Amino acid sequence: MLGAVLILSLAAPVQADVGLTDALAAAYFPRTVDEGLHAIAHQRVVEISACGCLEHSGMRPGTAEVLVWNVGQANPVGSAVSQWIGSPTHNGILSDRQLGRIGCAERTVAGVHWFACVLAAGPLPAPPPAAPVVVLPDTAMP
Repeated sequence: MLGAVLILSLAAPVQADVGLTDALAAAYFPRTVDEGLHAIAHQRVVEISACGCLEHSGMRPGTAEVLVWNVGQANPVGSAVSQWIGSPTHNGILSDRQLGRIGCAERTVAGVHWFACVLAAGPLPAPPPAAPVVVLPDTAMP
């Protein structure tokens, strides 16, 4: 039976992470999405969902990571971000502005949502340019 569960869990696709990355940017600050970290996050979410554990023993050198799972939430991504905000350790990692690069992934297996975000040192993205200031001529009558 365990073999069947493992095969089924390995067959579940990893979902795009745009919603999770955007939710973290809204809760903390935007980071540079890194394709290498994105690939690691996809590997990590498969690993943790396959073992049914939140073990950091598989963390890759030179990275930090935040992992979480939830089930039965109307907004699984929002719940994941709230769980990280409520954890001093995870909140500390996600608040660290030196960790300017990120890659995230979500995977759902049998109704359980697994999340992994992998972070590494790097610059934060440049802020968007300021909107131009339009100066209107003074139209006051003398």
